[in-house]
Amino acid sequence: MLYFKISRFLFPAVWLLALWCSAAAADTVWLKNGDRLSGTVRSLEEGKLVMDTDWGGTLSLNWSAVSTLNSKNQITLRNSQSGENYSVRLEAAEPGWLTVVSSNEQEEKVAVSHIDDFMKAKVKSDRLNWNGNVDLGINLKHASTETQDTNFAFNNKISHGKWRHDFGAAWNREKEDASVNTNNYSLRYAIDYTFREQFFWQGRASYKRDWVEDLAHQALIGTGPGYQFWDNERGAFSLSLLTGAFGYGYSDGTVDSHFGSSVRWDYQRYLRGKALTLFSHGEVGHSLDDDGIFTLDAEVGLRYALTSWSTLNIGYGRNLVSGTRDTLNERRFTTGLGVKW
Repeated sequence: MLYFKISRFLFPAVWLLALWCSAAAADTVWLKNGDRLSGTVRSLEEGKLVMDTDWGGTLSLNWSAVSTLNSKNQITLRNSQSGENYSVRLEAAEPGWLTVVSSNEQEEKVAVSHIDDFMKAKVKSDRLNWNGNVDLGINLKHASTETQDTNFAFNNKISHGKWRHDFGAAWNREKEDASVNTNNYSLRYAIDYTFREQFFWQGRASYKRDWVEDLAHQALIGTGPGYQFWDNERGAFSLSLLTGAFGYGYSDGTVDSHFGSSVRWDYQRYLRGKALTLFSHGEVGHSLDDDGIFTLDAEVGLRYALTSWSTLNIGYGRNLVSGTRDTLNERRFTTGLGVKW
Protein backbone atom coordinates (compact mmCIF):
# COMPACT_ATOMS: atom_id res chain seq x y z
CA MET A 1 0.00 0.00 0.00
CA LEU A 2 2.86 2.33 0.86
CA TYR A 3 4.57 1.43 -2.44
CA PHE A 4 1.38 2.30 -4.32
CA LYS A 5 1.17 5.71 -2.68
CA ILE A 6 4.83 6.50 -3.39
CA SER A 7 4.47 5.40 -7.02
CA ARG A 8 1.31 7.43 -7.37
CA PHE A 9 3.25 10.64 -6.66
CA LEU A 10 6.62 9.57 -8.09
CA PHE A 11 5.52 8.86 -11.68
CA PRO A 12 3.95 12.32 -12.24
CA ALA A 13 7.06 13.92 -10.77
CA VAL A 14 9.33 11.96 -13.12
CA TRP A 15 7.07 12.85 -16.05
CA LEU A 16 7.20 16.55 -15.21
CA LEU A 17 10.97 16.36 -14.79
CA ALA A 18 11.31 14.76 -18.24
CA LEU A 19 9.19 17.52 -19.76
CA TRP A 20 11.32 20.15 -18.07
CA CYS A 21 14.55 18.55 -19.34
CA SER A 22 13.26 18.34 -22.92
CA ALA A 23 12.19 22.00 -22.81
CA ALA A 24 15.52 23.01 -21.34
CA ALA A 25 17.36 21.28 -24.20
CA ALA A 26 15.44 23.24 -26.84
CA ASP A 27 15.82 26.84 -27.99
CA THR A 28 13.15 29.19 -26.64
CA VAL A 29 11.68 32.34 -28.16
CA TRP A 30 9.58 34.78 -26.13
CA LEU A 31 7.19 37.00 -28.09
CA LYS A 32 6.02 40.45 -27.11
CA ASN A 33 2.44 39.21 -26.73
CA GLY A 34 3.55 36.82 -23.97
CA ASP A 35 3.67 33.59 -26.01
CA ARG A 36 6.66 31.29 -25.70
CA LEU A 37 7.85 28.95 -28.49
CA SER A 38 10.28 26.02 -28.20
CA GLY A 39 12.26 24.45 -31.02
CA THR A 40 15.51 25.08 -32.91
CA VAL A 41 16.42 28.61 -33.99
CA ARG A 42 17.86 28.49 -37.52
CA SER A 43 18.45 31.99 -38.88
CA LEU A 44 17.46 35.65 -38.99
CA GLU A 45 17.42 37.55 -42.29
CA GLU A 46 15.31 40.33 -43.78
CA GLY A 47 13.30 40.66 -40.57
CA LYS A 48 12.29 36.97 -40.52
CA LEU A 49 13.31 34.54 -37.77
CA VAL A 50 13.29 30.93 -38.98
CA MET A 51 12.63 28.29 -36.35
CA ASP A 52 12.04 24.53 -36.52
CA THR A 53 9.43 23.04 -34.19
CA ASP A 54 8.19 19.51 -33.55
CA TRP A 55 4.57 20.63 -33.46
CA GLY A 56 4.42 23.14 -36.33
CA GLY A 57 7.29 22.33 -38.69
CA THR A 58 9.38 25.28 -39.88
CA LEU A 59 8.04 28.66 -38.73
CA SER A 60 8.87 32.11 -40.07
CA LEU A 61 8.37 34.78 -37.37
CA ASN A 62 8.50 38.55 -37.64
CA TRP A 63 11.61 39.66 -35.77
CA SER A 64 9.75 42.78 -34.64
CA ALA A 65 7.42 40.51 -32.62
CA VAL A 66 10.29 38.87 -30.67
CA SER A 67 10.96 40.04 -27.11
CA THR A 68 14.01 37.86 -26.33
CA LEU A 69 15.31 34.34 -26.97
CA ASN A 70 17.62 31.66 -25.68
CA SER A 71 19.63 29.47 -28.06
CA LYS A 72 21.54 26.37 -27.00
CA ASN A 73 23.40 26.22 -30.32
CA GLN A 74 26.36 28.23 -31.52
CA ILE A 75 25.23 31.18 -33.65
CA THR A 76 27.14 33.00 -36.42
CA LEU A 77 26.30 36.66 -35.84
CA ARG A 78 26.92 39.10 -38.71
CA ASN A 79 27.77 42.77 -38.28
CA SER A 80 25.85 44.36 -41.17
CA GLN A 81 28.02 47.49 -41.09
CA SER A 82 31.49 45.90 -41.10
CA GLY A 83 30.50 42.59 -42.73
CA GLU A 84 32.37 40.61 -40.05
CA ASN A 85 31.06 37.35 -38.59
CA TYR A 86 31.23 36.34 -34.92
CA SER A 87 30.65 32.94 -33.31
CA VAL A 88 28.47 33.55 -30.24
CA ARG A 89 25.65 32.20 -28.10
CA LEU A 90 22.44 34.12 -27.54
CA GLU A 91 20.87 34.05 -24.08
CA ALA A 92 17.61 35.52 -22.87
CA ALA A 93 17.59 38.82 -20.97
CA GLU A 94 14.87 41.25 -19.93
CA PRO A 95 12.22 42.01 -22.59
CA GLY A 96 13.70 43.79 -25.61
CA TRP A 97 17.28 42.66 -24.89
CA LEU A 98 19.62 39.74 -25.58
CA THR A 99 22.80 38.61 -23.86
CA VAL A 100 25.49 37.90 -26.46
CA VAL A 101 28.12 35.46 -25.12
CA SER A 102 31.35 35.39 -27.16
CA SER A 103 33.63 32.39 -27.64
CA ASN A 104 35.81 33.52 -24.71
CA GLU A 105 32.68 33.75 -22.49
CA GLN A 106 32.51 37.54 -22.46
CA GLU A 107 28.95 38.81 -22.15
CA GLU A 108 27.33 41.91 -23.64
CA LYS A 109 23.71 43.01 -23.56
CA VAL A 110 22.37 44.08 -26.95
CA ALA A 111 18.94 45.40 -27.87
CA VAL A 112 16.91 42.96 -29.97
CA SER A 113 16.25 45.73 -32.50
CA HIS A 114 20.03 46.11 -33.10
CA ILE A 115 20.41 42.50 -34.30
CA ASP A 116 19.30 41.85 -37.87
CA ASP A 117 21.38 38.95 -39.25
CA PHE A 118 22.49 35.61 -37.82
CA MET A 119 22.27 31.89 -38.52
CA LYS A 120 22.86 28.62 -36.72
CA ALA A 121 26.49 27.57 -37.08
CA LYS A 122 27.17 24.49 -39.21
CA VAL A 123 28.17 21.61 -36.93
CA LYS A 124 30.17 18.73 -38.36
CA SER A 125 28.47 15.44 -37.68
CA ASP A 126 28.74 11.81 -38.78
CA ARG A 127 24.98 11.42 -38.59
CA LEU A 128 23.14 10.47 -41.77
CA ASN A 129 21.35 13.45 -43.33
CA TRP A 130 18.80 12.90 -46.09
CA ASN A 131 16.80 15.55 -47.92
CA GLY A 132 15.09 15.72 -51.26
CA ASN A 133 11.95 16.49 -53.20
CA VAL A 134 9.52 15.12 -55.75
CA ASP A 135 7.93 17.51 -58.28
CA LEU A 136 4.99 16.62 -60.52
CA GLY A 137 3.31 18.77 -63.16
CA ILE A 138 0.37 17.87 -65.41
CA ASN A 139 -1.18 20.17 -68.00
CA LEU A 140 -4.32 19.06 -69.88
CA LYS A 141 -5.92 21.19 -72.59
CA HIS A 142 -9.07 20.34 -74.55
CA ALA A 143 -9.83 22.77 -77.40
CA SER A 144 -9.38 22.49 -81.17
CA THR A 145 -6.49 20.21 -80.21
CA GLU A 146 -5.99 18.00 -77.17
CA THR A 147 -2.73 18.59 -75.31
CA GLN A 148 -1.28 16.48 -72.50
CA ASP A 149 1.97 17.62 -70.86
CA THR A 150 3.49 15.66 -68.00
CA ASN A 151 6.76 16.22 -66.14
CA PHE A 152 8.20 14.43 -63.14
CA ALA A 153 11.40 15.04 -61.16
CA PHE A 154 12.89 13.11 -58.24
CA ASN A 155 15.92 14.53 -56.38
CA ASN A 156 17.82 13.17 -53.37
CA LYS A 157 20.88 14.18 -51.38
CA ILE A 158 22.35 11.97 -48.67
CA SER A 159 25.38 13.03 -46.65
CA HIS A 160 27.26 11.02 -44.06
CA GLY A 161 30.52 12.30 -42.62
CA LYS A 162 32.83 13.22 -45.51
CA TRP A 163 30.70 11.42 -48.09
CA ARG A 164 27.80 12.92 -50.04
CA HIS A 165 25.49 11.25 -52.55
CA ASP A 166 23.34 13.07 -55.11
CA PHE A 167 20.97 11.05 -57.28
CA GLY A 168 17.76 11.66 -59.14
CA ALA A 169 15.59 11.11 -62.18
CA ALA A 170 13.34 13.15 -64.49
CA TRP A 171 10.69 12.33 -67.08
CA ASN A 172 9.03 14.64 -69.64
CA ARG A 173 6.25 13.85 -72.10
CA GLU A 174 4.25 16.17 -74.36
CA LYS A 175 1.44 14.93 -76.56
CA GLU A 176 -0.72 16.92 -78.97
CA ASP A 177 -3.65 14.93 -80.38
CA ALA A 178 -2.06 11.69 -81.56
CA SER A 179 1.43 13.20 -82.00
CA VAL A 180 4.02 12.79 -79.23
CA ASN A 181 6.38 15.79 -79.45
CA THR A 182 8.49 15.07 -76.36
CA ASN A 183 9.16 11.79 -74.60
CA ASN A 184 12.38 11.35 -72.62
CA TYR A 185 13.81 10.48 -69.24
CA SER A 186 17.14 11.06 -67.49
CA LEU A 187 19.05 9.42 -64.63
CA ARG A 188 22.01 10.74 -62.67
CA TYR A 189 24.25 9.81 -59.75
CA ALA A 190 27.17 11.64 -58.14
CA ILE A 191 29.34 10.81 -55.15
CA ASP A 192 31.53 13.40 -53.39
CA TYR A 193 34.34 12.91 -50.89
CA THR A 194 35.39 15.98 -48.88
CA PHE A 195 39.15 15.86 -48.38
CA ARG A 196 39.57 19.43 -47.06
CA GLU A 197 37.34 22.07 -45.51
CA GLN A 198 35.61 23.13 -48.74
CA PHE A 199 37.30 20.92 -51.34
CA PHE A 200 35.84 17.64 -52.51
CA TRP A 201 36.42 15.04 -55.21
CA GLN A 202 33.46 14.01 -57.32
CA GLY A 203 32.56 11.08 -59.51
CA ARG A 204 29.47 11.48 -61.69
CA ALA A 205 27.48 9.42 -64.17
CA SER A 206 24.35 10.40 -66.11
CA TYR A 207 22.18 8.88 -68.83
CA LYS A 208 19.37 10.26 -71.03
CA ARG A 209 16.97 8.39 -73.27
CA ASP A 210 14.81 10.07 -75.93
CA TRP A 211 12.17 8.36 -78.10
CA VAL A 212 11.44 11.37 -80.36
CA GLU A 213 14.77 12.96 -81.35
CA ASP A 214 17.38 11.36 -83.61
CA LEU A 215 19.86 11.77 -80.73
CA ALA A 216 18.30 8.94 -78.73
CA HIS A 217 21.00 8.30 -76.09
CA GLN A 218 23.33 10.56 -74.10
CA ALA A 219 25.75 9.24 -71.49
CA LEU A 220 28.45 10.87 -69.39
CA ILE A 221 30.90 9.50 -66.89
CA GLY A 222 33.55 11.68 -65.31
CA THR A 223 35.54 12.54 -62.22
CA GLY A 224 37.32 15.62 -60.90
CA PRO A 225 37.71 18.18 -58.10
CA GLY A 226 35.03 20.45 -56.70
CA TYR A 227 34.71 23.41 -54.37
CA GLN A 228 31.90 24.13 -51.90
CA PHE A 229 31.54 27.92 -51.67
CA TRP A 230 28.98 27.70 -48.88
CA ASP A 231 26.56 25.23 -47.32
CA ASN A 232 24.56 26.70 -44.45
CA GLU A 233 21.08 27.60 -43.23
CA ARG A 234 20.58 29.97 -46.19
CA GLY A 235 21.47 27.59 -48.98
CA ALA A 236 24.41 26.04 -50.79
CA PHE A 237 26.60 26.61 -53.83
CA SER A 238 29.22 24.30 -55.32
CA LEU A 239 31.24 23.96 -58.53
CA SER A 240 32.97 20.85 -59.87
CA LEU A 241 35.28 20.32 -62.86
CA LEU A 242 34.98 16.86 -64.39
CA THR A 243 36.96 15.03 -67.05
CA GLY A 244 35.68 11.87 -68.67
CA ALA A 245 33.88 10.30 -71.60
CA PHE A 246 30.82 11.44 -73.56
CA GLY A 247 28.71 8.89 -75.42
CA TYR A 248 25.97 9.52 -78.00
CA GLY A 249 23.64 7.05 -79.65
CA TYR A 250 21.27 7.70 -82.54
CA SER A 251 17.91 6.28 -83.54
CA ASP A 252 19.46 4.16 -86.32
CA GLY A 253 21.76 2.40 -83.84
CA THR A 254 25.04 4.23 -84.60
CA VAL A 255 27.16 5.41 -81.66
CA ASP A 256 29.75 8.19 -81.13
CA SER A 257 32.11 8.55 -78.17
CA HIS A 258 34.37 11.44 -77.20
CA PHE A 259 36.77 12.47 -74.46
CA GLY A 260 35.82 15.77 -72.84
CA SER A 261 35.42 17.92 -69.75
CA SER A 262 32.52 19.70 -68.08
CA VAL A 263 31.74 22.18 -65.33
CA ARG A 264 28.88 21.32 -62.99
CA TRP A 265 27.15 23.77 -60.63
CA ASP A 266 24.57 23.32 -57.89
CA TYR A 267 22.99 26.46 -56.37
CA GLN A 268 20.23 26.87 -53.80
CA ARG A 269 19.20 30.00 -51.90
CA TYR A 270 16.45 30.34 -49.31
CA LEU A 271 14.49 33.61 -49.30
CA ARG A 272 11.79 35.16 -47.10
CA GLY A 273 12.42 32.91 -44.15
CA LYS A 274 12.69 29.71 -46.26
CA ALA A 275 9.23 30.32 -47.73
CA LEU A 276 10.82 30.73 -51.18
CA THR A 277 13.75 28.81 -52.67
CA LEU A 278 15.71 29.93 -55.73
CA PHE A 279 17.56 27.03 -57.32
CA SER A 280 19.75 26.35 -60.32
CA HIS A 281 21.79 23.34 -61.34
CA GLY A 282 23.35 22.25 -64.54
CA GLU A 283 26.39 21.30 -66.55
CA VAL A 284 28.38 22.79 -69.44
CA GLY A 285 30.64 20.43 -71.37
CA HIS A 286 33.00 20.45 -74.33
CA SER A 287 34.87 17.68 -76.10
CA LEU A 288 38.67 17.76 -76.02
CA ASP A 289 39.12 16.32 -79.51
CA ASP A 290 38.70 17.94 -82.94
CA ASP A 291 34.93 17.41 -83.18
CA GLY A 292 34.14 20.47 -81.02
CA ILE A 293 31.04 19.04 -79.33
CA PHE A 294 29.33 21.47 -76.94
CA THR A 295 26.69 20.46 -74.38
CA LEU A 296 24.49 22.44 -71.99
CA ASP A 297 21.99 20.93 -69.60
CA ALA A 298 20.68 23.44 -67.06
CA GLU A 299 17.62 24.34 -65.00
CA VAL A 300 16.63 27.39 -62.98
CA GLY A 301 13.47 27.85 -60.96
CA LEU A 302 11.58 28.91 -57.85
CA ARG A 303 9.99 26.68 -55.24
CA TYR A 304 7.37 28.14 -52.86
CA ALA A 305 6.60 26.35 -49.59
CA LEU A 306 2.85 25.85 -49.21
CA THR A 307 3.31 23.86 -45.99
CA SER A 308 6.28 22.33 -44.18
CA TRP A 309 6.22 19.43 -46.68
CA SER A 310 4.43 20.62 -49.85
CA THR A 311 5.62 23.11 -52.50
CA LEU A 312 4.53 24.96 -55.60
CA ASN A 313 7.30 25.20 -58.21
CA ILE A 314 8.05 26.79 -61.55
CA GLY A 315 11.15 26.21 -63.65
CA TYR A 316 12.87 26.67 -66.99
CA GLY A 317 15.25 24.11 -68.46
CA ARG A 318 17.56 24.01 -71.46
CA ASN A 319 19.17 21.00 -73.12
CA LEU A 320 21.57 21.81 -75.97
CA VAL A 321 23.93 19.48 -77.85
CA SER A 322 25.84 20.80 -80.89
CA GLY A 323 28.65 19.31 -82.96
CA THR A 324 27.08 15.87 -83.16
CA ARG A 325 25.32 14.38 -86.16
CA ASP A 326 22.02 15.80 -84.93
CA THR A 327 21.88 19.14 -83.11
CA LEU A 328 19.56 19.01 -80.11
CA ASN A 329 18.04 22.25 -78.75
CA GLU A 330 15.27 21.71 -76.19
CA ARG A 331 13.58 24.30 -73.98
CA ARG A 332 11.11 23.32 -71.32
CA PHE A 333 8.88 25.26 -68.94
CA THR A 334 7.56 23.34 -65.96
CA THR A 335 5.16 24.12 -63.16
CA GLY A 336 3.45 21.91 -60.63
CA LEU A 337 3.22 20.71 -57.06
CA GLY A 338 5.84 18.91 -55.06
CA VAL A 339 6.73 17.17 -51.82
CA LYS A 340 9.93 17.87 -49.88
CA TRP A 341 11.67 16.29 -46.89
